[in-house]
Amino acid sequence: MKKYDLIKSINSSVTLHNNDSNVILHEDILDILFKHKEEIYRKLIDLRGTFLIDHIAIKIIDPNNKILIFSITPSVEYNLIVQGLWKHDKSFSLNFQKNNSFYIWEEAYPEKYFDELKSIKELKHGFTFGFNLSKTIGSFNLTYSFATRSKNNKLLEYYQSHINELFALGDYGYKLIHNIYANYCNPQFNLPTGAQNRNYYEKPILKLIVNNK
Repeated sequence: MKKYDLIKSINSSVTLHNNDSNVILHEDILDILFKHKEEIYRKLIDLRGTFLIDHIAIKIIDPNNKILIFSITPSVEYNLIVQGLWKHDKSFSLNFQKNNSFYIWEEAYPEKYFDELKSIKELKHGFTFGFNLSKTIGSFNLTYSFATRSKNNKLLEYYQSHINELFALGDYGYKLIHNIYANYCNPQFNLPTGAQNRNYYEKPILKLIVNNK
């Protein structure tokens, strides 16, 4: 088995336990991160620079608690996964997302792994500040991850004052890449018990209505 295949096999089967939340990496997450790198870049590049943003990633947790990530800088997420540090980053925890609609990246780093996560996600990419916006839509969780290289010393206050616009930016970004995500939606989810006279399976796809006015 090649080293890459071994890493993919090990990490795609790991489950993150956090406050009774079981989150699983999509089995092809490493391939997907780079397979669509150029297309994701083309679709999202025009959003870079808005609000001083240098990095954009869109993380989707489906009804089976399986994560897929589409990133303009896929090395950020790739390094977390291959080194197993994603298990300690609460930005991969479903419950953490549900309880925190806005949080800076550092708030998701446990003390024991703080330096490693800070180095891999931020310092090695030259980011000075990273933050996430998270929301639940139906049985899906959607997280927009942003980072900047700006040296402004009031970045937290700046982004807190533009949360609504940043959510709109994330929504627009998801709209641009949702056709890519649709290729990886789990084709079969069990319907609730008692769904007689109906198909026993459905294919839910996260759809957003975005007002671009």
